[in-house]
Formats: sequence, structure tokens, C-alpha cells
Amino acid sequence: MKASDVMNRIARFLLKGHRLPMALGLVLTMLISSLQVLPPQGLGTLIDRLDNLIYDQRFTLMSKPLVNPEHKIVVVDIDERSLQAEGQWPWDRFKLGQLVEKLEAYGVLVTGFDITFPEPQRNTVRDIFARSDALSLETDFVERLRALEQELDADSYFAQAIASPQMDVVLAVSFNPVQAVEYGALPTAIVGLDADIADRVSLQEMEGYTGNISVLQDAAAGAGIMNQLPDVDGIIRRVPLVVRYRDELYPTLALEMARLYYFEENFELVTYPLGDAFQVEGIRIGSNAGQYELATDARAKVLVPYVGASYLSGEGQYVYVSATDVLNETVDPAVLENALVLVGTTATGMFDLRSTPLEAVYPGVEVHANILNGILNSFIVQEVASAADGSAPRAMSEMPVQISAPFPYKPVWEEGAILVILLTSGVILSAVLPVLGPALLAVAAVILFGLAVWSNFALWSLYRMDLSLTLILLLILALVVINTAYGFLSERLTRKTIKGMFDQYVPPAHIDAMLQNPEAYSFSGESREMTVLFADIRDFTSVSEALTATELKQLLNEFFTPVTGIIFEHNGTVDKYVGDMIMAFWGAPLEDRNHRANAVSAALRILAEVERLRVEFPLRGFPAINIGIGVNTGMMNVGDMGSVYRRAYTVLGDAVNLGSRLEGLTKF
Repeated sequence: MKASDVMNRIARFLLKGHRLPMALGLVLTMLISSLQVLPPQGLGTLIDRLDNLIYDQRFTLMSKPLVNPEHKIVVVDIDERSLQAEGQWPWDRFKLGQLVEKLEAYGVLVTGFDITFPEPQRNTVRDIFARSDALSLETDFVERLRALEQELDADSYFAQAIASPQMDVVLAVSFNPVQAVEYGALPTAIVGLDADIADRVSLQEMEGYTGNISVLQDAAAGAGIMNQLPDVDGIIRRVPLVVRYRDELYPTLALEMARLYYFEENFELVTYPLGDAFQVEGIRIGSNAGQYELATDARAKVLVPYVGASYLSGEGQYVYVSATDVLNETVDPAVLENALVLVGTTATGMFDLRSTPLEAVYPGVEVHANILNGILNSFIVQEVASAADGSAPRAMSEMPVQISAPFPYKPVWEEGAILVILLTSGVILSAVLPVLGPALLAVAAVILFGLAVWSNFALWSLYRMDLSLTLILLLILALVVINTAYGFLSERLTRKTIKGMFDQYVPPAHIDAMLQNPEAYSFSGESREMTVLFADIRDFTSVSEALTATELKQLLNEFFTPVTGIIFEHNGTVDKYVGDMIMAFWGAPLEDRNHRANAVSAALRILAEVERLRVEFPLRGFPAINIGIGVNTGMMNVGDMGSVYRRAYTVLGDAVNLGSRLEGLTKF
């Protein structure tokens, strides 16, 4: 048996009953599902990038959270105008102390600095004393300088302003995830991790920090993280509410401001056991009498709830006030009264601009404002849900979208849910898609993609739930591609089989018609009314004895070629050549309602062609020939018949035998 025949049989076995695409579909489902459980490092990064792109598009297209009017969040901006009016940065801390005093006078409740002060400011008197040995100073002058030393200590002045009981001030701390550098005062941690939990919980680890000088940090009401660590593509999408440093937790700037705003003291890391580890669920703030919970991912991160374009775009949602206007008291008091203020900068040279899903250039201080707005909205939701009427808390879905889900939420059960979706949909689609035709497969692909995207966007719109979509779309695409390729290969194999089976026996028009609709034709046996024709050269033994083998071959070729052409022209199928005899039939594989007339017309044409050959053959040195033709119509069995070694598409039955006998009678 030829190798090509073996390969064709193997291909037909695999394609029969759609075994191959179903098996490949299940294999692909397992492979893609494994990417959800344990992706390779490089591929996992690529999946994260694709998920981030989908997240950005969804965030841009869908409705945004609102800035809650119950809380006034104001940004005091050290902008270009302030630098021109007040001088280049860093400003004298007397000026910063005055800024804090002005904010207090305006009635600000909490102020957070998105700036660190890691080094003391130089004191002119101390500089003079440091060089006193080289200077000839009179005693009275030295005494007067000592009296001025404290008054000229800018850090002390700034610290006194920060320590005011009328307004809470939060200073920023910059933690470093890579370099183990300790600089400045380390603020008090909000949560100390139990030693048993510390080794079994996954949090953002920090190796070093840059804090503020002790005199300022001791005077402040609190300290918060100013870090905004970007994703792998450099965009700020998620920020840790707390980070771990030496088994202690430190809050982000916005979280610390919210704690002071609500007069809360207690923090707690919410975890639950997961095997030998602990899974982080969120942060709990407050005492037992009134607690607030902020849901986070497993690393205590939250997705930043951006409310829209930034101040720099001209369409910002937060109120910005220039720092120089505060210093010169030209701000409308209603703007700052009872406000929460973030002191930051949008000046280009101070390098506090970030890339976000909404804009490539976004003020870092406004990222903190969005997080603070989300935290405060979360607290409002929990206050509303715990209404004083004694009724059961309302479901989150019953509240307005912008209020009920202030933070985009990636549930802790997301990985398991996506795995179940992949396995379930993969098995179902592996069984269903192979049986669909090309048109239905294309429609199914569009519907499946649309349904996956729509459901993902709907969960975001209703609950701000962020579920991964990349692997689901990848699975759908892979299964559709596999089944499309299967359909193409199956079609090619069917066409090749039909062409190989019939191209020597039926007219080309028949083959084209069969290839247009291969499902309508079968090699299996069937019984139908057909017409058969037998044509045989008379006295062929005498003819062959007068010719050499080569001449005999040429004579038969010259005879069979025009006769076969006539049969094809009349829609007949050549069954076989047996020596000097040709057998043909009408009515299969294509049905032919005029099979009787076509067969008789072909027989008459063959007789006319033989008369032409009787004149031509003697001129070429061949003997003249005569033929006999038998035609019969009746019920016949037609199909692909034979053995495992050789098969042929032929007809059998009494009507066939009668046609052969009719041809034999022409001898008499």
C-alpha cells in the first residue's frame, strides 16, 4: 500500500465524527487553563499586559466614579505660577510653615503633604557658630546670636505649625522596594504583623525608606506612603493601601488622611487561611463600635478609582488652588473650609507626573486624591448600609453605581472563577464547534466574543468588578481557529477524495458539481434505476493478431479516447475498460432523469464515430473495426465496491448483466 494511501486513511479516520477537532479542543482547553494556574514567567507578563490593555479600554469607555460632594478634596498646587511668585523649590520652611498656618486659618480639617522633608534646613546662626573659631566675634554679639538661633530655626517653626491641634497634618514617606537605604525618621507603623502570619502572607515588600527629619515627623499627626508603583507597562493602575517593612505595615497617604478625618485609631489586616498561607482580603479601620472595611487584592492593593481627566487637561474633577494664592490669602474661604487638602505639585521640573489609563501625563498628587475619594466613598457606602433604622443593610447593588462601588474590585476568588469558566466553556465548545458549518462557525465566533466582552463589561458597570478577560478570549479564538482549520482541511480532503475517485470516470462538470455539494454524494452502496452501456470491438482476436503490442495499444487508445469523450459529453460515467470493451452507466453518482435518452444518444454517436474510424484506421495501417453495443435500463446497485486492497465505483445487478448479454447478441 502506498504511503499516500495510508496517510489519507489516517486522515479520514481522524476527521470522521470530528474526532480530531474535539481532541485538539480539549488539549487547548487544558493548556490555556494551565496558564491561569501557573503561567510561565514571560508568558505571564504578556497576559498581564493584555489584561491591562483591556482594563484601560474598559475604564475609558465605561462610566467613572463621582467626586462625592459630601467631602471637599482640594489640591494645593505648587505650580509654575507659585514658583515664579515665591521662588524656586525647595522653599524656605518658614514659608511652608506659613502655608500650613494659612490652611489652618481657612478651616482645613486634614492636610497631607505629597512631599518628603528628609534633610534639615540650614540655620544661619549655627553656620556662624560652626566657624566661630576662625572669626573674631565680640561676646555681646555672640549672645545676641544665641537669642536669635531658635527664632531662625525654620524646621522648628515648620514643626510648630504642623503640630497645631486645629488641623491634622500627614507627612509623606517614600519606601524603596529595591534598595535597602534608611534615611530620615521611620514613622510609627499602623499594624504589627503577628510572627506566625508574617511568614505566610503576601504583601508589597519594601527594602528601604526615605522619611522626614525627626522634629517634623514627631510633630505630624501621621505619615503615609507617597509611592505609586506602576505596572509592568509603566502605568499607575493599582496602589497598595499598606506596605510591609520589617513585618510592620505602613499606610498610603490617602488612607492615613482618611483615618484622621474619621478620628480612628485602630487598623487591622483582614486575612483568611488558605492552606498553609493566609490570603489578604482587605483593611479594617476603626473600633468595634464603628468599623470600616476596604476590600483589596491578595497583596493589599486597590485599583485606583480615577474619576476622569486630570486638572492638566482642563477638565479635572478636583478643585486646584495655587499655593501662592493660599500664602497671599486670595482664595475664597468657602473653597477650603472643612476640606481635606493634598499639597503637591504639577510643575514640570519637580517630576511628579505619572502615566494612567486615562492620560499619559497625570499629576501624582491627583492619584492620591482619587484614592482618598474612593476611601471616603467606601465609608459612606458602609454607613448607608448600616442605616440607623435598624433594618438589614441594603445590598450594594441597590445603591447608585458611582457610590455602591467606589473602588474597582478584583475579587479574591477571581482565579478560581476564571479557571472554572475556562474548563467548562472549553469542554462545551470543543464538542459543539466541530459540528458547525463555516457560516455558523463565523456567527458563533462573533457571538462568543461579544458575550464574553459584554458580560465582563456588565460586571464592571454593575459592581465595578474587574475580572480577567484575556485567557477567555484566547480560548475562544484558539477553538474557532482550530475548527476553521479543521473545516478547511476536511473540505480539501473531501475534494481530493472525490476528484481522485471520479476524475477518470465522470465528466469534469460532474466533478465540479460534486465538489460544490460533497455532502450530497456518498460512496456507500445504494439501489436506483439506471442505464448501463457495453461497447465491444467485434472479432478482436483476429485484429490483435495482425498487430504488434505497441500498435495494438495505439489502436485501443485511438478507439477509447473519442468513445470516452462521447460518454462524458452525454453525462455518462465510465465504469471500466476490459480489454477491447468499455462499460459505462448513467444515473450515478449524479442523478440523471434523462439517463435513458442520454445513454441511447451516446450509443448512436459512438456508432457514428466508429464509421469515421473505419475509414481512418486503414489509412494509418490499422485494420478496420466493427463494434457491438448493448444498452439496458433497470434497478442496479451502485457504490464503492471491492477489497481493502483495491476498490472501484461500479454497478451490479441483473439489469447490468442483461445489458452485457444484449451486447453479446450483436454478434449475431
